[in-house]
Amino acid sequence: MRTRSLLFVALIGCGGGGTPSSPDGASAADAAPPDAAPAPWWQPHPGDARNWDIQLAAPFELSAPRTMYTLGLWDVVPSATTLDYGDGAPVTVPAGALADAIATLHATTPRTVVICRVDTGAWEATRPDAGKFPGAGANPPDRPTPPATGSVIGWSASRPDERFLDIRPASRDQWAPIIWKRLDLAAQIGCDGVMPDRNDMITSDPGFTLELVDQESWFREVAAHAHDRNLSVGMKNGNTIPGLVEALTPDFDWIVIERCGEYQDCDSARSFVNARKAALAIDYLPDADGGGVAAAIACPRQMTDQIQDGIVKDPEVTSLARTQCTP
Repeated sequence: MRTRSLLFVALIGCGGGGTPSSPDGASAADAAPPDAAPAPWWQPHPGDARNWDIQLAAPFELSAPRTMYTLGLWDVVPSATTLDYGDGAPVTVPAGALADAIATLHATTPRTVVICRVDTGAWEATRPDAGKFPGAGANPPDRPTPPATGSVIGWSASRPDERFLDIRPASRDQWAPIIWKRLDLAAQIGCDGVMPDRNDMITSDPGFTLELVDQESWFREVAAHAHDRNLSVGMKNGNTIPGLVEALTPDFDWIVIERCGEYQDCDSARSFVNARKAALAIDYLPDADGGGVAAAIACPRQMTDQIQDGIVKDPEVTSLARTQCTP
């Protein structure tokens, strides 16, 4: 979690004050289609998710009543589940450390939303499907050694066993179906939505030469596949890439930005706020490496930039610390 990586249309009538007519004489209001039905997934407005939490590492504690919890996908798998890739080599995903979490949280009144964090932009050596990625091995080359020929696994992200994936279109066709299986799993076990992670690799040093169009198209493709499965989907980070948040606001239901109070760039989520979509901000308490900022500093900065769904967490993202910025 250390990586940091409205169009308002005015219709002004011309001439008299009457309603414009269509060629067949019907008024434009009569001819206009009815409002589209709301999407069947969670679409929070600013302030809807202020009582939320995210826990990605033990110790976990889910007894506090929350509007929404964000938990790791692999942690909430309720029982051993087989993923069939059609290649004769299925993968068995074991039950997670929080096997009962989704059922328990869905049984609350009101029903708690469960968002599953899914790594869609990085390979992790410890995941059940790790061996499915081209170039997977015990120790893929890391910087400054170039990735192996034919490998889609790049250089390390925040940990040596977590590597960026090659999202260039010709390459990602080789591994994107593995990610879609992860989204299938999320839908199958009852996740209400997903928080795709590690997609903003262009701001890092991924081991591949990327263009902004590669970055934008991958974000958009992940969002579309989540919606195809009736999953709510949030844009994770990307707010330090000029123009990216604005371009992708229509594609995502909400956004998560990290350390904006620390770096004073909470306004980077403004296009979501203006579109009446929730902006979930996470700042982190100071850590041994000198990163982070106290809640007394982070929260006023979040709120100044109209973030209504912000929290401050411990750097390890456990249950041990949580401050809700907006009461």
